[in-house]
Parts: sequence; C-alpha cells; structure tokens
Amino acid sequence: MRAKPRGRAVLHEEDATSQAGWLFADSFLALMVVFLATISFVPVLGGGFSGNANIKVGELGGTNLSQGLVFAYEKFDAARIQSDYVAMLAKQKYQPSTTVLYANIVGGFDPKTESSNQGVVRALAYSIQLRKVGLPEFASTRIDLGSDATLKPNQILMRVTLSS
Repeated sequence: MRAKPRGRAVLHEEDATSQAGWLFADSFLALMVVFLATISFVPVLGGGFSGNANIKVGELGGTNLSQGLVFAYEKFDAARIQSDYVAMLAKQKYQPSTTVLYANIVGGFDPKTESSNQGVVRALAYSIQLRKVGLPEFASTRIDLGSDATLKPNQILMRVTLSS
C-alpha cells in the first residue's frame, strides 16, 4: 500500500471520455430542436375556390390544394384579384387587415409542345405583374413558382396562405 503524503489532499481526476457519446447525442438533439423551430410550416387553411378559370382544383394536388385558399385566372386583372380576395375574406370571416403571407403561383403549359419551364416562366410573369400593381394585400408576400401540365397554357393558379 502506498502511504498518503501528509498535508496534501489527494486529487481524483475525473475521466470524461465515457460521457462523450451523451454529449454528442444531446448536441444533436439541441440542433434538431433549433432546426424544427426555424423551418416555416405553411398551414392548410380551409377555404374555397375563386377566379375566372374553369379548373377542377381537386385534381391538381389532392386534398391540400383543394382545401386551401385558391384563385385561378386566365388573364391578369388586378381589380379582379383584389375583389376576389376581399370576397374570400368576407366569406371566411377573416379580418379585412389580413394579408397574404405566402403565395404559390403555378403556370400552365402544354406538355406536347413545351417544357415545364414554360409554365414557370408564365408564373414568373404573373408574379411580376402582381408586384408591379402593388396590391397592399400582397406587399410582403413570399412567392413560390411552379408549373402544372393539367392547367392550360393561359391559366394561372394561385394558392395563398394568410397572415393576420
């Protein structure tokens, strides 16, 4: 046996290597919580369909699209968009100050003669016109573009998520 030196305290060093796995797991868990808290979820709002295009909305993306606030048009008309929006707010009993947080604009294309990029270009042109007219409901809207072959080349579909 080893004798303990007089007047000195014996230091016991702790070995932390056995805790390294837990540190990694806890760090990963914390990063996942931060990630999940920062990604944006686009809620599906119950609503109807409005616009001047003859489109079967339920066939264009299942239940989510047909249950969201959906507008479809065959030409750009700012006054029509605004009146449809105001009418939809009244129908859903939302506050008049409700604005559009997110808009998914989908352009149609003919798959026999065009690529899907042409539908995206049409959606982009529509979104530029929407920005140019400066509708206050769409002032701070995040816009996402897309295309769908079930729409005719002259048709635009707009699905919106609202913010009070």
